[in-house]
Amino acid sequence: MAHGNIELPKRDQVVVNGLGGPARIGLIAGVVGLLATAGLGIAQGDHMQQFGHSMLVAIMFFLSIALGALFFVILQHVTSAGWSVVVRRVAETLTGVLPMMAVLVIGLIGIPVLIGKGEFLYDWANQGFMDAHGPIKHKEGYLNGTFFFIRLVAYFAIWIGVARFFAKNSIAQDDDQDPKRTLKMQRRSGIAIIGFGLATTFAAFDLMMSLNAEWFSTMYGVYFFAGAFWSSLATLALATMWLEKRGQLKGLVTSEHYHDIGKLMFAFTFFWSYVAFSQFMLYWYADIDEETVWFKYRIWGEWQGVSLLLLIGHFMIPMLGLLSRHVKRRRNVLAAWCVYVLVFHFVDLYWNVMPELVHGLPGGEPSEIGPSFGLIDVTAMVGVAGLFLFAFLKSLDGKSAVAIGDPRLSESLAFQNI
Repeated sequence: MAHGNIELPKRDQVVVNGLGGPARIGLIAGVVGLLATAGLGIAQGDHMQQFGHSMLVAIMFFLSIALGALFFVILQHVTSAGWSVVVRRVAETLTGVLPMMAVLVIGLIGIPVLIGKGEFLYDWANQGFMDAHGPIKHKEGYLNGTFFFIRLVAYFAIWIGVARFFAKNSIAQDDDQDPKRTLKMQRRSGIAIIGFGLATTFAAFDLMMSLNAEWFSTMYGVYFFAGAFWSSLATLALATMWLEKRGQLKGLVTSEHYHDIGKLMFAFTFFWSYVAFSQFMLYWYADIDEETVWFKYRIWGEWQGVSLLLLIGHFMIPMLGLLSRHVKRRRNVLAAWCVYVLVFHFVDLYWNVMPELVHGLPGGEPSEIGPSFGLIDVTAMVGVAGLFLFAFLKSLDGKSAVAIGDPRLSESLAFQNI
């Protein structure tokens, strides 16, 4: 099928099949990983605190990738982008893991908090702790089990609803070739990006910032979003390369498309750093106890090394590494940087969550108890990664790897960077 001088792919060339076996392996790995994490958590004898924090890191890591992919999809429609059509279906498929993430978040976090058993993660979930801390007691209208649970359900309803709207119309367009669907998605993208922004911001407040209920930051949602989009771009590039090797995207995705993904990764290296520094600088300059307490547990003692590692590894090194045009256009080199990005996104989330575990232990001081990455953290990541992989592959199996019905496909195939 030709469009001008551009040869458009046929459906049978780009449909992805044969993912049932790998999906089952992912499911098995996920179940085994979660069971192992639960067993290790029970063995800790700390009322499942280590289990809760390790699982939160793993869940937020993979949830952030799915949310970043959702933002990528919305962004392409709100800007009417043509270059990204050949890679957009991969991002749409990544958003297909959101129902699985909803089960994990609501099942492992939402329900325990709702029934009054959430103190393994959140001090404020314990009524006695709440009553004994005046500054936190004033937040009880927001920080209570029922309202927390309702908010979690609302966040996932927004995310899943938006993701399904765009994925459903994009896949339907493969069949009916109706250009009106593109206009429909573009018109709805404005309100979708607002809903996404609000849900993601408050989810970051609830799931991560409230680990230390005394501390607050209006920038924290943006901080989480910056890391989420950064890591999702890396995952998008790696998944696209994998589909290229399978043959579904061979000859369709070029160095030009990877170049643009790499440019976005480079830009969000700076954006994350800007938000992180701004959040730190404003609070440290004001020097108010309840505002600096969060940083106290991260820049003193053994956590200071992790803070410096983030400064160098999350900003300085990728800033220099992704600067070159040639790096972003060479698949193998870009793939290595994508893996690097994902590693440091994990370090960032670990640095955000784990000092609060130390904070919650009786007599624990940050200067005495530092990072303690162990087997339970590995099994938590394996468990959630397996379920993430299962949901992703099931969402992709039997579908076209490219939005072949999008009227801008020929523009995307012919795309060249200036």
